[in-house]
Amino acid sequence: MGQREATNYHLIEEPLPAEVSTNAVQLVEQALGSRPELLALRHSQEAALRFAKAEKALRYPAIAAVGSAGVLPIHDSALPDNYAAAGLTLNLPLFAGGLYSARQKEAELRARAAEETLRDEENNVIRDVRIASLNAQNAFERLAITRQLLENASRSFDLAQARYNNGVSSIVELNQAQLNKISAEIAVAETKYEYLLQRSALSYQTGALR
Repeated sequence: MGQREATNYHLIEEPLPAEVSTNAVQLVEQALGSRPELLALRHSQEAALRFAKAEKALRYPAIAAVGSAGVLPIHDSALPDNYAAAGLTLNLPLFAGGLYSARQKEAELRARAAEETLRDEENNVIRDVRIASLNAQNAFERLAITRQLLENASRSFDLAQARYNNGVSSIVELNQAQLNKISAEIAVAETKYEYLLQRSALSYQTGALR
């Protein structure tokens, strides 16, 4: 553990999380709003759309205002000492060989591709969330079943032990009841682990676990 002195640790079993919500729509909405890859794809799509609009704007005429003002360093009686001028410039992209239209078309196609990529990823996330939700619900239901089996096995063991103590049954029957109880305890532990695993998978799919 990387500690200089020996330390005693005590394992404490933490309570299991609550049952998984059966509201799949809420889980899907949480995933669509929290998954980092979806957020990145949305930003990429938004950037592609803005770039397409910028490429389209290049085909519009551009008007610019220019001005200048100053003082003459050398005095001349025929010229005023101060000067100022202003004007407008108009740029018309008429003869560019289809460059701007081609760039606009390329940007629009890239934006459309980014939108399709985002839609495909959203569909994959929705599918994964629904599958993870069903797996978690199934694991929780199996946990309840194994607990009931453990309870029945414990009662059978108590009954077998009482019968053995009273000399009514043999040691074989007691050993078999004890083996059934141990097997039920192992099954409960395995289903607990499976339920926690499926809950973690669901938390990851919904974006709660990163």
